[in-house]
Amino acid sequence: MKKIEKNFSNAIYQNFDEIQQSLKKSLNRVRIASGNGYRDLFNSNAWGRQYHKLSIEELFFMNLNNDAILAILNVSIYHAIVQNDYSHLLNGVFTYSRLRSLQRAYIPGANDWNVVESLINNDIALRDIEYPKSLGFNTNVFYDTTLLLSGNLLRTILTNPDLKTLTLEQYSKFIGEVSSKFDRALLQYLYGLTTEDDKLCKTNFAEMEQLYNRCQWLSSGWYRDANLNKSVPIFLLGLYQLKNIVNINIEIELENEFLKNTDRFIVDNPNYIPQIFNYFDGELEFLNETLTNSFVPFYHTYKIKLDEIKTVTQAKR
Repeated sequence: MKKIEKNFSNAIYQNFDEIQQSLKKSLNRVRIASGNGYRDLFNSNAWGRQYHKLSIEELFFMNLNNDAILAILNVSIYHAIVQNDYSHLLNGVFTYSRLRSLQRAYIPGANDWNVVESLINNDIALRDIEYPKSLGFNTNVFYDTTLLLSGNLLRTILTNPDLKTLTLEQYSKFIGEVSSKFDRALLQYLYGLTTEDDKLCKTNFAEMEQLYNRCQWLSSGWYRDANLNKSVPIFLLGLYQLKNIVNINIEIELENEFLKNTDRFIVDNPNYIPQIFNYFDGELEFLNETLTNSFVPFYHTYKIKLDEIKTVTQAKR
């Protein structure tokens, strides 16, 4: 607990009110920019002339800062541990991951790590928009090898089992290029789930628990602004829940206390429905509806507009 307290005390945001104030400043910045030629907004040099097609709310999501989004995850981890109530964590992951999905909607391709996080609270709506049934096999060898292999393994497990043969062939071809011990354990765990090899799953999940703190692309990359994640393996929680998707009985013994406590809450509360971590007020009130009941239609409309903007911009080059 002392380590958790120390790490949290160094966080940029100490509570939800501070996060909300930061988000309100972001919204105000977007409003000012929308009346000033959209200057200083994300990618305004390339896309600025098309930004009138987006609503203020849509521009707000595109221009969200990682630190405020990840702070929601950080605060929810802290409250879950301190209050010994892991509903805070599930609500935090629900809110954070949907915000991050909207923030990253302009990025081509699937957000694989968002999908992993969606498994923590079984957010099927989020998973389906990131991994639609039309999502095909990724053959882009210029991708980072770990991203390439893990993405196709995840798609095979979660969405399209017909990709299995191609995915396993690709895995066999490129796994030798992966030198990181954590990355190899991640890929071998996913391979074990794909091939229904429970021994491989157990061995490599245990390996990931041991190596998690050394994984720089998680601690200094994906979770850079959520410092509690360095000692609390949120990513592994999603991977652990992934085994429940596969129709084989895999019993993995957890070592990490946080993973044990969260899994116990999930098992004891199978009907728990995650909700907004904290109610947004004032000018941010629209988030309460957008992140819940309107999430899927809002995302699809927003994504269509973004794709149109990119198409028009590229055509003019």
